[in-house]
Amino acid sequence: MRPRKLVWQLYIIFILTMLVPAAMLAWYTTVSFRDFFLDNTVDGLTEQAHQIGSHMEGYIGNSDRQVIDSLCKVLAKGVPTRFTVIALDGTVLGDSERDPASMENHRNRMEIIAAFSGKTGISERFSHTLGQTMIYVAVPIYHNGTRSGIIRTSLSTAFIQRELTRMYRHIALGLFMLLLIAALVSYVVSRSISQPINIIKIGAQRFSSGDFSTKLPPAGCEEIDQLSAVLNEMAMHLRTSINGITEQRNRLSSVLSSMAEGVIAVDTEHRIIAINNAAVQLFGLKEVPGIGTWIGEVLRYTKINDYISDISDSGRERSGETIVVGDESDADTTERLLQLHGNALCDGEGKTIGVLVVINDVTRLKRLETMRSDFVANVSHELRTPLTSVKGFVETLLSGALEDKEESRRFLHIIARQVDRLSTIVEDLLALSRIEEEAQSHTPDFVVTSIADILDNVQQTCSAKAEAKKIVIERQCPDDLRASLEPALIEEALINLCDNAINYSPDNATVQLAVSADHQSNELTFQVTDHGPGIAAKYHERIFERFYRVDKARSRKLGGTGLGLSIVKHIAMVHGGSVSVRSAPGSGSTFIITIPLQRDNSKEVVE
Repeated sequence: MRPRKLVWQLYIIFILTMLVPAAMLAWYTTVSFRDFFLDNTVDGLTEQAHQIGSHMEGYIGNSDRQVIDSLCKVLAKGVPTRFTVIALDGTVLGDSERDPASMENHRNRMEIIAAFSGKTGISERFSHTLGQTMIYVAVPIYHNGTRSGIIRTSLSTAFIQRELTRMYRHIALGLFMLLLIAALVSYVVSRSISQPINIIKIGAQRFSSGDFSTKLPPAGCEEIDQLSAVLNEMAMHLRTSINGITEQRNRLSSVLSSMAEGVIAVDTEHRIIAINNAAVQLFGLKEVPGIGTWIGEVLRYTKINDYISDISDSGRERSGETIVVGDESDADTTERLLQLHGNALCDGEGKTIGVLVVINDVTRLKRLETMRSDFVANVSHELRTPLTSVKGFVETLLSGALEDKEESRRFLHIIARQVDRLSTIVEDLLALSRIEEEAQSHTPDFVVTSIADILDNVQQTCSAKAEAKKIVIERQCPDDLRASLEPALIEEALINLCDNAINYSPDNATVQLAVSADHQSNELTFQVTDHGPGIAAKYHERIFERFYRVDKARSRKLGGTGLGLSIVKHIAMVHGGSVSVRSAPGSGSTFIITIPLQRDNSKEVVE
């Protein structure tokens, strides 16, 4: 059942509080008035009975019934009282309204019985003779000190009822007026009490919705004013607390959002209570999972879920690694190596409430570590081979081969070639180190220069090797194209690419050297295309690593150090660009360098 409003509850209570005592007072008043009227009527009837008795005491016993009856009727003229004279045996001797002969014996009437005993008899009952309710008063009559009969006076209660009815009307009217006044006063009082409470309710609803700008006004009642003051103080504390919590939450959210590490926090039921964008990206999720989502629905990796369960069960700090599969369209991110560090979340009382896991993507670090290890191994291998060869031939010469001039000359030529190879490797390593240093220091000397002049130098440098294999270097470049770059580095990169193209192209082939500019996107693109054996897609990324060779035997036979493409890659990075390759087995290769076309604060070459 829907509860009633306070104003109506108070209204009903006030109405009942006023109406019940008023009704009781009215009932008590009517009863008192009725008793008062009855007592006065009885007293009057008793007085009249004594007066009639004084007139009748000489007639009873000495006169016949007709004299007494006539006397009763004469005395009753002009008064509403009925007089009845009764003998000691109960026989009616006279009556002011009826014929005594037709009336039955009254000896057994209550008031008569009381009068026979010498008392004043009083009775109220319905008179069958008159057909109405009557009040009877009977007193004994004495003659010469001896009881000679009984005088009974009676009066209809209709007279009393009329008076009482008139009085009841006045009481009812007064009660009705009192009820109207009580209703009005009760409503006003109820409203005066409920209205401030209603204002407090509205204010509390605003507080619950987060609106603390409005203060509750005083109501003029001490208790309600105290309640309003307490609620206003509570609202102020709530606003301060909520602002503090919101600020703390925003700070925490900002910290989590700005972290490069992924962070996942779950409760004891493995439902997410916090996750940052880094974790979403690390696991390749399409969207941020909602708070309260079961972690198993988000991360479908058994090893990670078991890892979280182990921390939750043991409450101990743990570290681990796992591999997750990323976007298969990106070969570089197909698999990620993630390092996990987890610990139990505890509340202020030290009770475990969940698990916190911090995730680091160590794929690149692992790859760099592998590359560094491979680099050391490759450098050692590349240097050991010529050094071993030189050492062997030197030892051969020292053991007596110097006497044979032809053999000595052949051995010395071999030693010279190996020394040249060592020198080339060292020079490439130094060049690579220099380029990396420039990339890290961000101090390359960019100048605006003619691209055609750079291509002329490249052609001249590579022309001898190209003519030896009857290879034609075709050039495609606008004569007026100028760009902001470091000419020496770009020239070195193009020479490396053209040298590789000539080495891997068959005789009588063509090498294309093309340059294009996109002024809208501010990009300058160099393309070197050969007609060699091509490179499989799985090697496209690795060929730019130091000393990496797809065909090691052929590369060494052609005199390559395995550092040329790595140098090209770092030159592109120095210019804020990139290098890539389009190739397939049997279809040749196209190496593409893309760098910015124009830069701010570049110097102009003076020609």
